[in-house]
Amino acid sequence: MTRRHNRGESRGQTLVEFAFVLPIFIFLLVAVFDLGHVVWANDTLANGAREAARYAIVHGVKSGTTGTVQDVKDVALHWGRLAGSNATVTVCGFTGTGVTSCTGDTNVGDSYPYARGTAVTVTVSANVPLAAPSFFGFGSIHLSNSATMLVNH
Repeated sequence: MTRRHNRGESRGQTLVEFAFVLPIFIFLLVAVFDLGHVVWANDTLANGAREAARYAIVHGVKSGTTGTVQDVKDVALHWGRLAGSNATVTVCGFTGTGVTSCTGDTNVGDSYPYARGTAVTVTVSANVPLAAPSFFGFGSIHLSNSATMLVNH
């Protein structure tokens, strides 16, 4: 006994298959946009750290124009806020033999405004909101970038 399929049954099967595939397709599409957003936010934070470090070495020298640590942070925060929420910035300078870095807002061997030969590190961090992982209870990713430059004038 053979059964003939009519057109209505085939359309019903297609509709059920489409209902299974559509959520997966939309999730993947949103995930691709999230990936692009994370790459853009990471680049924005790196640019903010670089611009703030440059501001610190140009405006933070003892014999030239003056600025404050808050001015340096404001430059970085301008870029950090573009990348995500709750942007934080740390600025530290370090000089001396054997000193290769500093962390947080703690200066090592020199204080602001920095003298010639001082290396300045600016770190910008932010939480970048994501859409696709929020389906599983994850709402954001934490990104951080830093830049170190040397005061040469």
